[in-house]
Amino acid sequence: MSAIGDKVSGLVMGVIGAVILLLVGIALGPTVITSITDINATALADVPMGTVIVLLASYVPFFYYLGIVLGAITAFWGVVKYS
Repeated sequence: MSAIGDKVSGLVMGVIGAVILLLVGIALGPTVITSITDINATALADVPMGTVIVLLASYVPFFYYLGIVLGAITAFWGVVKYS
């Protein structure tokens, strides 16, 4: 295959991989969020720093989706830059 064909093939495969990462991450989001909502202050009453864990657990959905989106953006950037 020619050099241009190799670059186009690499670019297409990278974009497909980034889209799959994004879609799988978004599809798994509700499962992750549901499992984290089981963390509450009553369950962690005797755990050191339990209140901090509960506080951080309330921000998990934001950071989960932020990580997925930033990961996909990084994948797109890497594909375009290194293809």
